[in-house]
Amino acid sequence: MSAPHRPAAGPDTAAGRLRARLEQLRALALDRSFTHPAFADLVLAHGRDYAPALWPAAAQAHPQRAGDCFAGAHEWADDEGWTYCGGYALAAADPVIGAFEHAWCLIPEGRAADPAVPDGRVLAYRGLPLTDAFRRAQGRGGHAVITFGRDLLTGPNLDVLRGGLPPDALAAGTPDTAEASGRRPRTAHEEG
Repeated sequence: MSAPHRPAAGPDTAAGRLRARLEQLRALALDRSFTHPAFADLVLAHGRDYAPALWPAAAQAHPQRAGDCFAGAHEWADDEGWTYCGGYALAAADPVIGAFEHAWCLIPEGRAADPAVPDGRVLAYRGLPLTDAFRRAQGRGGHAVITFGRDLLTGPNLDVLRGGLPPDALAAGTPDTAEASGRRPRTAHEEG
């Protein structure tokens, strides 16, 4: 298991509350011998925090798909050129749900465009911005790239949890880089 994440923001912020919840979810280990025994461990170790964004005007051609975040995020990444992110979202009004596994897209402004949850219902996101090459190479279609997702028969991506993320998995750059360029963060291969 990777070392505990040390949040920069305090627990009184939405991002801090989400990270605190993920620390609790680390206990749901699939196999303690894995590099990342739980999806929450992987997201804490390699994920980034994102703020929610209002529904982008460009997304009007792709209406939200309640309960179908993974397929929606794949669609937007393919159609709009946005970056697919898989991770967790913090529910705004339901302390019972709290943090839930989720997928969204990172828009050029460096914020989260959510394919399945209406504006105002998520307080914070933490996830892995995945390169198109890695996302497609996993062969999971419209399913979750790493976690269980909607179809429990698909199961999690055990190769990633067992061995860790390959070097080409995460989109390079930060939301600041994406905002400055107006484009999706480039992969290390594209930069090299």
